[in-house]
Amino acid sequence: MSASVKADMEVKLKELECHFTWGIRKADIKELDSIPEKLLDRIMKFCLSKYHATYFNLLAFLSHLEGNNVSALEYLHKAESALKDRQNDTELLVTYANFAWVHYHSGNMDDVDAYLGKLENINKGIPRASKIQGSLPSVHGEKGWSLIRLGGFFYKKVKESFQKALEGEPNNASFNVGYAMVLYRLEGMVRDTKVRSEESEATTQLRKALSLEPDNSEVMVLLALKLQNKNKQESMKLIIEALRLSPDVPHVTRYVAKFFRYEGSVNESLHILGKALELSPNSHFLHHQIGLCHKQQLSQMFEQKRKGGRVNGGQIKAKVEVCIRHFSRAVELKPSNIHARVNLADAYGNNYQLEEAMKIFINLEKDESLIDSDKQHCYTSFGLFLFHKKKDDGRAVTQFKKAYQIQNESWDRKEAGKKLKQIAERCQANKKRVGEASEILAFLATEDKEGRKSEKNKEPRRVNMHSPDTDDLTDALGKGMKLK
Repeated sequence: MSASVKADMEVKLKELECHFTWGIRKADIKELDSIPEKLLDRIMKFCLSKYHATYFNLLAFLSHLEGNNVSALEYLHKAESALKDRQNDTELLVTYANFAWVHYHSGNMDDVDAYLGKLENINKGIPRASKIQGSLPSVHGEKGWSLIRLGGFFYKKVKESFQKALEGEPNNASFNVGYAMVLYRLEGMVRDTKVRSEESEATTQLRKALSLEPDNSEVMVLLALKLQNKNKQESMKLIIEALRLSPDVPHVTRYVAKFFRYEGSVNESLHILGKALELSPNSHFLHHQIGLCHKQQLSQMFEQKRKGGRVNGGQIKAKVEVCIRHFSRAVELKPSNIHARVNLADAYGNNYQLEEAMKIFINLEKDESLIDSDKQHCYTSFGLFLFHKKKDDGRAVTQFKKAYQIQNESWDRKEAGKKLKQIAERCQANKKRVGEASEILAFLATEDKEGRKSEKNKEPRRVNMHSPDTDDLTDALGKGMKLK
């Protein structure tokens, strides 16, 4: 093949809409090793057949990223087979584009040419008016469903993809479900007071998605979680129906368990999570949720003991060790889960494995990839650990200051400010430390002044709430009893 022909082929390949041209970088996919297993689990056990081709295409691309183009071609043939009952040939566009790219990387230029020819024939039959911003709604939808499985880094692109898909097909059930799910996840990452309300954008979209796909139990449980604080009756009705429809689907039951934990029904939550874990033993989410349930029970033990109640020290120690086991597994399965890492450090602290906890906090402090809200959470948690467990006011003050300097009006910032004032009061009571107290109070006054100034010069910013996934029991646990 001449250089000019190959160059022309490369131009055509770059114009295609598929995983190879969507800007997916291997470095941006966290926990790449675990994604294929999850996708195959969904295909074989849980998801509707209409999503099989999408997931086989994604598996093909991930195989290519791992240097296995033979496996990539096998998955693409499965994707093509899953589309045998397609309504029209346009549903093959992404699959054939991926075929062309894999053959190109494998050096099979005749096959590349063949698939480019197939794509050209399909495109000839597509009326120009049916295209939305350069590609069909079905292609935008495929992109959205692919990227949403790759993690939070891609969620904004997922949102854009489903928005474009809905411009062309506003009542498409699949696009509406995907859009609802990504809005739920994006709002969960932000945690502002508005998005947690019943009137949030995600809540509205979840209702629309459910109206178009009334038996979608995953949408039911997400909507139930959104309505939990505002409409208890409706949320419980949704949970009961979701359990009836999908009693053994882990990505449904895990949210049901989360719902019951928020309700305070920890034993019920643990029962549901235990059954889900039998089906998906390598789910970081399930291990983290189980750990949070045990952490909540541990907090109750500490509170009972603080009030003078009798709590067996052996039971407390056993509960701490269960927390460590599940948080450790969650971190092992998904190291990027910041809250699981912090919870593990807290658990180590409660087991007086202080050096193990210190290692986690120090590594988190060095992690430059963390977003501000995660940094703030880590600083506050580290400060609480230093304050309660290491009895090191000086280093705790440093961490609380770092948290307070991040202008996110969150639980973590509020807690950092409260602890700084507490330490300042303690210093004032000690004549030798009055200067330290003055410095801390001056710092708080300066930061508050800067915060008010920035508020005047900016549009109203979102108010980040502390993530409910951490159940923040850190302070209560930090004051916990010695384990005997």
